[in-house]
Amino acid sequence: MLNGSSRVPGKAVADKVQASADRLGYVPNAQAQALARSRSGLIGLVVHDIADPYFATIAREVQQQVFASQSQVLLTQTDREIDTEIRALRSLIAQQVDALVLVGSHRYGTESDAAIRTLLEGFERNGGKVVGLGQSLGMGRTIVPDNAAASHELATALVVEGHRRFAVVEGIAGIPSAGDRTGGFVAALTEAGIEPELSTAADLTRDGGHMLAERIHDHLLTSPAADGEPLCVFAPADVMALGALGELRRRDVEVPGQVAVAGFGGVPGASDSNPTLTTIALPLAEMAQQAVEWVLETAEPSGDDDSAPTPSREVHVRGDVLLSESTALGTAAG
Repeated sequence: MLNGSSRVPGKAVADKVQASADRLGYVPNAQAQALARSRSGLIGLVVHDIADPYFATIAREVQQQVFASQSQVLLTQTDREIDTEIRALRSLIAQQVDALVLVGSHRYGTESDAAIRTLLEGFERNGGKVVGLGQSLGMGRTIVPDNAAASHELATALVVEGHRRFAVVEGIAGIPSAGDRTGGFVAALTEAGIEPELSTAADLTRDGGHMLAERIHDHLLTSPAADGEPLCVFAPADVMALGALGELRRRDVEVPGQVAVAGFGGVPGASDSNPTLTTIALPLAEMAQQAVEWVLETAEPSGDDDSAPTPSREVHVRGDVLLSESTALGTAAG
């Protein structure tokens, strides 16, 4: 019972054993249990930045659902550093995790990405499961947000609302999702005959949002709103948008009176900010639930070679446009 065996003793015996274990403070040996069950009950969860509410929300949902299944999550963050990610993956694989869940998109470069792919392919060949949230890994299973289409829809909605002045964030190297989001947003503006009056680069972080706000503030000094028309800023991640929103207010810039702010992700803090944040709300809880279902599902019997990697499979998700106070026209927030 305590060592992970599938044999079930009588209730009286089981109660006696458990009571003795509790009294003695006994904790079963996890490595022995893993050998007995041919699985460790450990799930490796790899995120870019746990301080980002997007990753924190997904990590919390994964943790809750995995824990309910009597498994455990080993969490690590990479800070989008290739060496850190490779080291983290090697460590998790060495600890015999049953599955790896990689959250977020990145592109380090041909050789670096190939090194990660080699690690994941070897892990999969040895019976491990690989799940990606945000970027197709070319193996295992992946949940991919339709970033460009959702951002296109958001930009269109803002134009319909009456916005005509826009600023966008571009040049975020190594993060394909950010490029897709900005690309979809700008494509919708182009279709409406609008060209962004400001395009700037900033990190996809809270600090990057502060830097974005500083550049927006400087731009307003030379290009103030005409006839009270605000500049609408699209940040391709809520963490950046929230950082920009806070910094603009600290600089006494009226939001949305002088500058409107829109983000992407749908993190819980978006509805608690002041003003509340316009964004694309991705189904983060459902995405995490789908990832955990894939991780925990029992492999189907097959006559194929068990060492062959699992065929790649993708599920696409679409977020909802949430127009809120941060882009409301005719509003001056004090």
